[in-house]
Amino acid sequence: MKSNKMSVREKIGFGTGDCAINLSLISTGMFIYAFYVQVVGISPVDAGWLLLAVRCLDACTDPMMGWVANRYKTRIGHYRHWILLAAIPMGISMYLMFINVGDSYGMKLFWAYSTYIFNSLMFTVVTIPYISMISVITDNQNERITANTWRFSMAKTATLLCTTMVPWLVTVQGGTASAYSLSFALLGTIGALLLLFCGLTTRERINLSANKTPLLQQMKSALRNDQWVILCSACVTLMLAFLLRANIAFIYVTDFAGAKGGYEVSLFLGMWSIGGVIAAIVSKQLTRRYCKINVFRLSMYLSAAFGIAMYFIVDQDNFMAAVICYLIYCFLTDLNTPIFWALISEVTEYGKQKNGVDTAGLSMGAISFCQKLGMGLSGIVTGYTLSWFGYSVAEEKTASAMIGLSLSLCIAPALFFLITGLIMEKYIITSVYYEKMKLSKSAL
Repeated sequence: MKSNKMSVREKIGFGTGDCAINLSLISTGMFIYAFYVQVVGISPVDAGWLLLAVRCLDACTDPMMGWVANRYKTRIGHYRHWILLAAIPMGISMYLMFINVGDSYGMKLFWAYSTYIFNSLMFTVVTIPYISMISVITDNQNERITANTWRFSMAKTATLLCTTMVPWLVTVQGGTASAYSLSFALLGTIGALLLLFCGLTTRERINLSANKTPLLQQMKSALRNDQWVILCSACVTLMLAFLLRANIAFIYVTDFAGAKGGYEVSLFLGMWSIGGVIAAIVSKQLTRRYCKINVFRLSMYLSAAFGIAMYFIVDQDNFMAAVICYLIYCFLTDLNTPIFWALISEVTEYGKQKNGVDTAGLSMGAISFCQKLGMGLSGIVTGYTLSWFGYSVAEEKTASAMIGLSLSLCIAPALFFLITGLIMEKYIITSVYYEKMKLSKSAL
Protein backbone atom coordinates (compact mmCIF):
# COMPACT_ATOMS: atom_id res chain seq x y z
CA MET A 1 0.00 0.00 0.00
CA LYS A 2 1.27 3.47 -0.88
CA SER A 3 0.41 4.88 2.55
CA ASN A 4 2.74 2.36 4.14
CA LYS A 5 5.75 3.26 1.98
CA MET A 6 8.52 4.93 3.97
CA SER A 7 10.53 7.81 2.54
CA VAL A 8 14.34 7.79 2.57
CA ARG A 9 14.29 10.65 5.10
CA GLU A 10 12.10 8.64 7.43
CA LYS A 11 14.27 5.54 7.09
CA ILE A 12 17.28 7.66 8.03
CA GLY A 13 15.34 9.08 10.98
CA PHE A 14 14.33 5.59 12.05
CA GLY A 15 17.95 4.48 11.75
CA THR A 16 19.27 7.30 13.93
CA GLY A 17 17.23 5.95 16.82
CA ASP A 18 19.15 2.70 16.76
CA CYS A 19 22.39 4.64 16.34
CA ALA A 20 21.76 6.21 19.73
CA ILE A 21 20.59 2.97 21.29
CA ASN A 22 23.73 1.21 20.08
CA LEU A 23 25.97 3.89 21.57
CA SER A 24 24.47 3.03 24.96
CA LEU A 25 24.37 -0.69 24.23
CA ILE A 26 28.02 -0.80 23.20
CA SER A 27 29.04 1.24 26.24
CA THR A 28 27.44 -1.35 28.52
CA GLY A 29 28.27 -4.30 26.29
CA MET A 30 31.87 -3.73 25.29
CA PHE A 31 33.42 -1.20 27.67
CA ILE A 32 31.63 -1.23 31.01
CA TYR A 33 32.99 -4.61 32.10
CA ALA A 34 36.58 -3.65 31.24
CA PHE A 35 36.06 -0.24 32.93
CA TYR A 36 34.78 -1.82 36.14
CA VAL A 37 37.54 -4.43 36.28
CA GLN A 38 40.58 -2.55 34.94
CA VAL A 39 39.92 1.05 36.07
CA VAL A 40 37.48 1.01 39.00
CA GLY A 41 39.05 -2.11 40.49
CA ILE A 42 35.92 -4.23 40.89
CA SER A 43 36.66 -7.96 40.83
CA PRO A 44 35.65 -9.94 37.70
CA VAL A 45 33.05 -11.92 39.68
CA ASP A 46 31.52 -8.84 41.39
CA ALA A 47 31.38 -7.07 38.03
CA GLY A 48 29.60 -10.08 36.56
CA TRP A 49 27.01 -10.14 39.34
CA LEU A 50 26.50 -6.39 38.90
CA LEU A 51 25.61 -6.88 35.23
CA LEU A 52 23.19 -9.69 36.07
CA ALA A 53 21.53 -7.89 39.00
CA VAL A 54 20.77 -4.77 36.98
CA ARG A 55 19.38 -6.83 34.12
CA CYS A 56 17.12 -8.72 36.52
CA LEU A 57 15.58 -5.37 37.42
CA ASP A 58 14.44 -5.26 33.80
CA ALA A 59 12.23 -8.27 34.53
CA CYS A 60 9.77 -5.68 35.81
CA THR A 61 10.60 -2.50 33.91
CA ASP A 62 10.68 -3.83 30.34
CA PRO A 63 7.29 -5.61 30.21
CA MET A 64 5.73 -2.77 32.22
CA MET A 65 7.10 -0.19 29.79
CA GLY A 66 5.72 -2.20 26.89
CA TRP A 67 2.31 -2.41 28.55
CA VAL A 68 2.25 1.32 29.36
CA ALA A 69 3.37 2.36 25.85
CA ASN A 70 0.71 0.21 24.22
CA ARG A 71 -2.05 1.29 26.61
CA TYR A 72 -1.63 5.07 26.55
CA LYS A 73 -1.63 7.17 23.40
CA THR A 74 -0.87 10.84 22.68
CA ARG A 75 -1.70 12.91 19.62
CA ILE A 76 1.56 11.80 17.93
CA GLY A 77 0.98 8.11 18.60
CA HIS A 78 1.95 5.42 21.09
CA TYR A 79 5.71 5.53 20.91
CA ARG A 80 7.50 8.63 19.60
CA HIS A 81 6.86 10.88 22.59
CA TRP A 82 8.69 8.46 24.90
CA ILE A 83 11.81 8.71 22.73
CA LEU A 84 11.66 12.50 22.79
CA LEU A 85 11.16 12.64 26.57
CA ALA A 86 14.01 10.27 27.46
CA ALA A 87 16.58 11.41 24.88
CA ILE A 88 18.53 13.83 27.10
CA PRO A 89 18.37 11.78 30.35
CA MET A 90 19.70 8.76 28.47
CA GLY A 91 22.63 10.77 27.17
CA ILE A 92 23.44 11.95 30.70
CA SER A 93 23.24 8.39 32.04
CA MET A 94 25.96 7.25 29.61
CA TYR A 95 28.34 9.84 31.04
CA LEU A 96 27.56 9.06 34.69
CA MET A 97 28.33 5.34 34.26
CA PHE A 98 31.95 6.11 33.41
CA ILE A 99 32.83 8.27 36.41
CA ASN A 100 34.95 6.59 39.06
CA VAL A 101 33.43 7.77 42.37
CA GLY A 102 34.39 6.72 45.91
CA ASP A 103 37.49 5.81 47.87
CA SER A 104 36.24 2.57 49.39
CA TYR A 105 35.36 -0.60 47.48
CA GLY A 106 31.79 -0.46 48.80
CA MET A 107 31.31 3.12 47.60
CA LYS A 108 32.66 2.24 44.18
CA LEU A 109 30.17 -0.63 43.95
CA PHE A 110 27.31 1.63 45.11
CA TRP A 111 28.06 4.23 42.43
CA ALA A 112 28.45 1.54 39.76
CA TYR A 113 25.08 -0.03 40.66
CA SER A 114 23.28 3.33 40.89
CA THR A 115 24.47 4.73 37.57
CA TYR A 116 24.06 1.43 35.73
CA ILE A 117 20.46 1.16 37.00
CA PHE A 118 19.76 4.75 35.87
CA ASN A 119 21.13 3.98 32.41
CA SER A 120 19.12 0.75 32.26
CA LEU A 121 15.88 2.56 33.11
CA MET A 122 16.47 5.27 30.48
CA PHE A 123 17.44 2.58 27.98
CA THR A 124 14.10 0.86 28.65
CA VAL A 125 12.06 4.05 28.23
CA VAL A 126 13.70 4.64 24.84
CA THR A 127 14.17 1.14 23.50
CA ILE A 128 10.77 -0.45 24.14
CA PRO A 129 8.89 2.26 22.19
CA TYR A 130 11.60 2.29 19.53
CA ILE A 131 11.50 -1.42 18.74
CA SER A 132 7.70 -1.26 18.84
CA MET A 133 7.61 1.48 16.19
CA ILE A 134 8.32 -0.92 13.31
CA SER A 135 4.83 -2.35 13.77
CA VAL A 136 3.15 1.06 13.28
CA ILE A 137 5.31 2.81 10.68
CA THR A 138 4.44 0.14 8.07
CA ASP A 139 2.77 -3.27 7.81
CA ASN A 140 4.62 -4.19 4.61
CA GLN A 141 7.01 -7.13 5.21
CA ASN A 142 9.59 -5.95 2.65
CA GLU A 143 9.47 -2.37 3.94
CA ARG A 144 10.07 -3.63 7.47
CA ILE A 145 13.15 -5.58 6.43
CA THR A 146 14.38 -2.61 4.35
CA ALA A 147 13.83 -0.24 7.28
CA ASN A 148 15.70 -2.62 9.55
CA THR A 149 18.52 -2.85 7.00
CA TRP A 150 18.89 0.94 7.13
CA ARG A 151 18.56 0.78 10.89
CA PHE A 152 21.30 -1.77 11.45
CA SER A 153 23.64 -0.32 8.86
CA MET A 154 23.41 3.05 10.61
CA ALA A 155 23.60 1.43 14.02
CA LYS A 156 26.82 -0.34 13.08
CA THR A 157 28.20 2.96 11.82
CA ALA A 158 27.53 4.42 15.27
CA THR A 159 29.10 1.34 16.81
CA LEU A 160 32.17 1.93 14.65
CA LEU A 161 32.42 5.45 16.07
CA CYS A 162 32.16 4.07 19.58
CA THR A 163 34.62 1.22 19.10
CA THR A 164 37.26 3.39 17.44
CA MET A 165 37.03 6.70 19.31
CA VAL A 166 36.82 5.29 22.84
CA PRO A 167 39.82 2.92 22.64
CA TRP A 168 41.91 5.61 21.00
CA LEU A 169 41.07 8.27 23.61
CA VAL A 170 41.40 5.82 26.49
CA THR A 171 44.75 4.37 25.44
CA VAL A 172 46.24 7.75 24.47
CA GLN A 173 45.42 9.06 27.96
CA GLY A 174 46.75 5.98 29.74
CA GLY A 175 43.45 4.21 30.42
CA THR A 176 42.38 6.70 33.10
CA ALA A 177 38.86 7.19 34.41
CA SER A 178 38.85 10.76 33.04
CA ALA A 179 39.55 9.40 29.55
CA TYR A 180 36.48 7.17 29.77
CA SER A 181 34.41 10.07 31.16
CA LEU A 182 35.38 12.38 28.30
CA SER A 183 34.64 9.71 25.71
CA PHE A 184 31.17 9.00 27.00
CA ALA A 185 30.32 12.65 27.59
CA LEU A 186 30.81 13.10 23.83
CA LEU A 187 28.94 9.92 22.93
CA GLY A 188 26.09 10.73 25.34
CA THR A 189 25.63 14.13 23.67
CA ILE A 190 25.62 12.58 20.21
CA GLY A 191 23.16 9.91 21.36
CA ALA A 192 20.72 12.46 22.77
CA LEU A 193 20.73 14.47 19.52
CA LEU A 194 20.18 11.34 17.43
CA LEU A 195 17.18 10.30 19.53
CA LEU A 196 15.62 13.74 19.18
CA PHE A 197 16.06 13.55 15.40
CA CYS A 198 14.47 10.09 15.33
CA GLY A 199 11.43 11.20 17.29
CA LEU A 200 10.90 14.26 15.09
CA THR A 201 11.29 12.62 11.66
CA THR A 202 9.39 9.33 11.97
CA ARG A 203 5.65 8.80 11.57
CA GLU A 204 3.24 6.28 13.05
CA ARG A 205 1.06 5.33 10.08
CA ILE A 206 -0.81 2.35 11.48
CA ASN A 207 -3.53 3.68 13.76
CA LEU A 208 -3.61 1.48 16.82
CA SER A 209 -6.28 1.94 19.43
CA ALA A 210 -5.15 2.17 23.01
CA ASN A 211 -4.95 -1.39 24.35
CA LYS A 212 -7.24 -1.68 27.37
CA THR A 213 -6.86 -5.44 27.79
CA PRO A 214 -5.87 -6.21 31.41
CA LEU A 215 -2.19 -6.94 31.90
CA LEU A 216 -2.77 -10.41 33.37
CA GLN A 217 -4.87 -11.41 30.37
CA GLN A 218 -2.15 -10.19 28.01
CA MET A 219 0.47 -12.18 29.91
CA LYS A 220 -1.58 -15.37 29.71
CA SER A 221 -2.14 -14.84 25.99
CA ALA A 222 1.55 -14.21 25.34
CA LEU A 223 2.51 -17.43 27.10
CA ARG A 224 0.07 -19.33 24.86
CA ASN A 225 1.87 -17.91 21.80
CA ASP A 226 4.31 -20.75 21.13
CA GLN A 227 6.28 -18.80 18.51
CA TRP A 228 6.72 -15.85 20.85
CA VAL A 229 8.11 -18.19 23.52
CA ILE A 230 10.56 -19.62 20.95
CA LEU A 231 11.66 -16.15 19.85
CA CYS A 232 12.13 -15.01 23.48
CA SER A 233 14.26 -18.08 24.20
CA ALA A 234 16.36 -17.46 21.10
CA CYS A 235 16.79 -13.82 22.13
CA VAL A 236 18.29 -14.81 25.50
CA THR A 237 20.84 -17.21 24.00
CA LEU A 238 21.62 -14.90 21.07
CA MET A 239 22.34 -11.90 23.30
CA LEU A 240 24.26 -14.11 25.71
CA ALA A 241 26.50 -15.13 22.80
CA PHE A 242 26.93 -11.55 21.52
CA LEU A 243 27.78 -10.12 24.93
CA LEU A 244 30.09 -12.96 25.94
CA ARG A 245 32.18 -11.89 22.98
CA ALA A 246 31.72 -8.16 23.55
CA ASN A 247 32.50 -8.24 27.30
CA ILE A 248 35.92 -9.72 26.70
CA ALA A 249 36.87 -8.05 23.40
CA PHE A 250 38.77 -5.09 24.89
CA ILE A 251 40.67 -7.29 27.35
CA TYR A 252 41.27 -9.99 24.69
CA VAL A 253 42.85 -7.64 22.16
CA THR A 254 45.15 -5.96 24.67
CA ASP A 255 46.19 -8.96 26.77
CA PHE A 256 45.91 -11.91 24.36
CA ALA A 257 46.14 -10.58 20.80
CA GLY A 258 48.98 -8.19 21.63
CA ALA A 259 47.58 -4.84 20.46
CA LYS A 260 50.30 -2.28 21.06
CA GLY A 261 48.36 0.98 21.04
CA GLY A 262 45.06 2.78 20.65
CA TYR A 263 45.01 2.47 16.87
CA GLU A 264 45.37 -1.30 16.98
CA VAL A 265 42.71 -1.65 19.68
CA SER A 266 40.37 0.55 17.62
CA LEU A 267 41.08 -1.49 14.49
CA PHE A 268 40.20 -4.75 16.23
CA LEU A 269 37.04 -3.50 17.95
CA GLY A 270 35.94 -1.73 14.77
CA MET A 271 35.66 -5.09 13.01
CA TRP A 272 32.35 -5.67 14.79
CA SER A 273 30.93 -2.56 13.14
CA ILE A 274 32.42 -3.21 9.71
CA GLY A 275 31.30 -6.83 9.76
CA GLY A 276 27.84 -5.75 10.89
CA VAL A 277 27.41 -3.17 8.10
CA ILE A 278 28.44 -5.70 5.45
CA ALA A 279 26.21 -8.34 7.04
CA ALA A 280 23.14 -6.06 6.99
CA ILE A 281 23.59 -5.45 3.25
CA VAL A 282 24.24 -9.12 2.45
CA SER A 283 21.34 -10.22 4.67
CA LYS A 284 18.94 -8.06 2.65
CA GLN A 285 20.10 -9.68 -0.59
CA LEU A 286 19.85 -13.17 0.86
CA THR A 287 16.31 -12.67 2.16
CA ARG A 288 15.20 -11.60 -1.32
CA ARG A 289 16.19 -15.01 -2.67
CA TYR A 290 15.83 -17.33 0.31
CA CYS A 291 13.51 -17.79 3.28
CA LYS A 292 14.56 -15.41 6.04
CA ILE A 293 14.30 -18.13 8.70
CA ASN A 294 16.71 -20.38 6.78
CA VAL A 295 19.14 -17.46 6.52
CA PHE A 296 18.81 -16.89 10.28
CA ARG A 297 19.54 -20.53 11.13
CA LEU A 298 22.46 -20.75 8.71
CA SER A 299 23.97 -17.61 10.25
CA MET A 300 23.93 -19.25 13.68
CA TYR A 301 25.44 -22.55 12.57
CA LEU A 302 28.22 -20.87 10.57
CA SER A 303 28.93 -18.57 13.54
CA ALA A 304 29.26 -21.53 15.88
CA ALA A 305 31.62 -23.35 13.52
CA PHE A 306 33.80 -20.30 12.93
CA GLY A 307 34.00 -19.37 16.61
CA ILE A 308 35.45 -22.79 17.38
CA ALA A 309 37.82 -22.51 14.42
CA MET A 310 39.03 -19.07 15.56
CA TYR A 311 40.18 -20.53 18.88
CA PHE A 312 42.61 -22.79 17.03
CA ILE A 313 43.62 -20.31 14.31
CA VAL A 314 44.59 -17.31 16.45
CA ASP A 315 47.67 -17.75 18.64
CA GLN A 316 48.74 -15.39 21.41
CA ASP A 317 50.18 -12.07 20.11
CA ASN A 318 49.05 -12.85 16.54
CA PHE A 319 47.28 -9.51 16.15
CA MET A 320 46.49 -9.53 12.42
CA ALA A 321 45.06 -13.05 12.54
CA ALA A 322 42.85 -11.92 15.42
CA VAL A 323 41.61 -8.90 13.43
CA ILE A 324 40.77 -10.91 10.30
CA CYS A 325 39.06 -13.70 12.23
CA TYR A 326 37.10 -11.25 14.38
CA LEU A 327 35.82 -9.53 11.23
CA ILE A 328 34.60 -12.83 9.76
CA TYR A 329 33.11 -13.90 13.10
CA CYS A 330 31.16 -10.65 13.46
CA PHE A 331 29.97 -10.75 9.84
CA LEU A 332 28.53 -14.24 10.23
CA THR A 333 26.83 -13.51 13.54
CA ASP A 334 25.23 -10.27 12.33
CA LEU A 335 23.62 -11.78 9.22
CA ASN A 336 20.59 -12.59 11.36
CA THR A 337 20.19 -9.18 13.00
CA PRO A 338 17.83 -7.37 10.54
CA ILE A 339 15.79 -10.58 10.33
CA PHE A 340 15.45 -11.05 14.07
CA TRP A 341 14.01 -7.60 14.72
CA ALA A 342 11.56 -7.95 11.83
CA LEU A 343 10.29 -11.20 13.35
CA ILE A 344 9.07 -9.51 16.54
CA SER A 345 6.14 -7.76 14.86
CA GLU A 346 5.25 -10.90 12.92
CA VAL A 347 5.20 -13.13 15.99
CA THR A 348 2.96 -10.61 17.77
CA GLU A 349 0.50 -10.65 14.86
CA TYR A 350 0.59 -14.45 14.90
CA GLY A 351 -0.35 -14.44 18.58
CA LYS A 352 -3.20 -11.98 18.03
CA GLN A 353 -4.71 -14.18 15.33
CA LYS A 354 -4.22 -17.33 17.41
CA ASN A 355 -5.51 -16.05 20.77
CA GLY A 356 -7.53 -12.95 19.85
CA VAL A 357 -5.59 -10.71 22.26
CA ASP A 358 -3.28 -7.84 21.29
CA THR A 359 -0.05 -8.19 23.29
CA ALA A 360 2.14 -5.95 21.11
CA GLY A 361 3.50 -3.69 23.84
CA LEU A 362 3.95 -6.46 26.38
CA SER A 363 5.62 -8.70 23.80
CA MET A 364 8.10 -5.99 22.82
CA GLY A 365 8.89 -5.38 26.46
CA ALA A 366 9.44 -9.07 27.07
CA ILE A 367 11.77 -9.34 24.08
CA SER A 368 13.79 -6.43 25.45
CA PHE A 369 13.89 -8.12 28.84
CA CYS A 370 15.18 -11.31 27.23
CA GLN A 371 17.79 -9.25 25.41
CA LYS A 372 18.98 -7.73 28.69
CA LEU A 373 18.75 -11.03 30.54
CA GLY A 374 21.15 -12.53 28.02
CA MET A 375 23.44 -9.52 28.49
CA GLY A 376 23.32 -9.93 32.27
CA LEU A 377 24.00 -13.65 32.19
CA SER A 378 27.00 -12.98 29.97
CA GLY A 379 28.63 -11.04 32.79
CA ILE A 380 28.34 -14.00 35.16
CA VAL A 381 29.71 -16.45 32.59
CA THR A 382 32.59 -14.10 31.71
CA GLY A 383 33.42 -13.34 35.35
CA TYR A 384 33.55 -16.93 36.51
CA THR A 385 35.41 -18.07 33.39
CA LEU A 386 38.16 -15.51 33.93
CA SER A 387 38.27 -16.29 37.64
CA TRP A 388 38.48 -20.04 36.94
CA PHE A 389 41.46 -19.55 34.65
CA GLY A 390 43.18 -17.21 37.12
CA TYR A 391 42.91 -13.90 35.22
CA SER A 392 43.80 -10.82 37.30
CA VAL A 393 44.57 -7.24 36.29
CA ALA A 394 47.15 -6.86 39.04
CA GLU A 395 49.03 -10.12 38.46
CA GLU A 396 51.19 -11.50 35.66
CA LYS A 397 49.20 -13.07 32.86
CA THR A 398 49.69 -16.83 33.04
CA ALA A 399 49.25 -19.33 30.20
CA SER A 400 46.05 -20.49 31.88
CA ALA A 401 44.68 -16.94 31.95
CA MET A 402 45.44 -16.56 28.24
CA ILE A 403 43.53 -19.76 27.47
CA GLY A 404 40.59 -18.35 29.44
CA LEU A 405 40.59 -15.15 27.39
CA SER A 406 40.61 -17.06 24.11
CA LEU A 407 37.89 -19.46 25.24
CA SER A 408 35.75 -16.54 26.42
CA LEU A 409 35.89 -14.72 23.09
CA CYS A 410 35.81 -17.65 20.68
CA ILE A 411 34.27 -20.88 21.93
CA ALA A 412 31.89 -19.77 24.70
CA PRO A 413 29.88 -17.49 22.32
CA ALA A 414 30.00 -20.20 19.62
CA LEU A 415 28.19 -22.66 21.88
CA PHE A 416 25.33 -20.22 22.44
CA PHE A 417 25.11 -19.35 18.74
CA LEU A 418 24.66 -23.08 18.12
CA ILE A 419 21.93 -23.30 20.76
CA THR A 420 20.15 -20.32 19.16
CA GLY A 421 20.13 -22.06 15.78
CA LEU A 422 18.69 -25.22 17.33
CA ILE A 423 15.95 -23.23 19.10
CA MET A 424 14.98 -21.56 15.81
CA GLU A 425 14.44 -24.98 14.23
CA LYS A 426 11.06 -24.87 16.04
CA TYR A 427 10.12 -21.49 14.53
CA ILE A 428 7.43 -21.83 11.84
CA ILE A 429 6.63 -18.27 10.68
CA THR A 430 8.55 -18.36 7.40
CA SER A 431 8.19 -15.70 4.68
CA VAL A 432 5.50 -17.78 2.94
CA TYR A 433 3.68 -18.49 6.21
CA TYR A 434 3.56 -14.78 7.08
CA GLU A 435 2.12 -13.78 3.70
CA LYS A 436 -0.61 -16.40 4.10
CA MET A 437 -1.29 -15.09 7.61
CA LYS A 438 -1.74 -11.56 6.23
CA LEU A 439 -4.15 -12.80 3.56
CA SER A 440 -6.11 -14.65 6.22
CA LYS A 441 -6.28 -11.48 8.32
CA SER A 442 -7.52 -9.35 5.41
CA ALA A 443 -10.26 -11.89 4.68
CA LEU A 444 -11.70 -11.54 8.17
